[in-house]
Amino acid sequence: MKYFETNLKCQDNYKEFGKFMINMKLLYENILLCKYKKSYAPIPQIRRQNVSNDFVDELIYIFDTGKIDYEKLRELSDTENNLFKTLIMKSGLFDNLKYNYHDTRDKLEDIIEEYDILKGEIEADNNNPELITKCKSVVKKLFHCGKISNDEYHEIIKSLE
Repeated sequence: MKYFETNLKCQDNYKEFGKFMINMKLLYENILLCKYKKSYAPIPQIRRQNVSNDFVDELIYIFDTGKIDYEKLRELSDTENNLFKTLIMKSGLFDNLKYNYHDTRDKLEDIIEEYDILKGEIEADNNNPELITKCKSVVKKLFHCGKISNDEYHEIIKSLE
């Protein structure tokens, strides 16, 4: 039991995130595990769970710079965006990071308009790699918003390759 407690409190495994500590070893494996900084007790609202690479990238960006990258947050699904919001609010970093939830979401009309423009460019034989990457990103946003199905998403991505 002593080994478990020593390992749990080892600073190499955990990094401070406001009132919380985040297990970095698990985070690099796409698993979010947060504990209270003072007691190392689990946080009821933020259970251990799998997260996407984009979510991990966002947290690492915050650790490195002390700022939020809203472009990365826009790539997250609604579920992960809400998880991020809960993490920021409960950790007490809301004011320090100047978090604005409305900046994390693009307006659906803007996403659709951007897709139509990019699609027109590609159909006009513009095969610029940056344009194709941007189009893939917009298609991902449409998928996360529920505007296209999983099959449509994969079909569009495959056609862009």
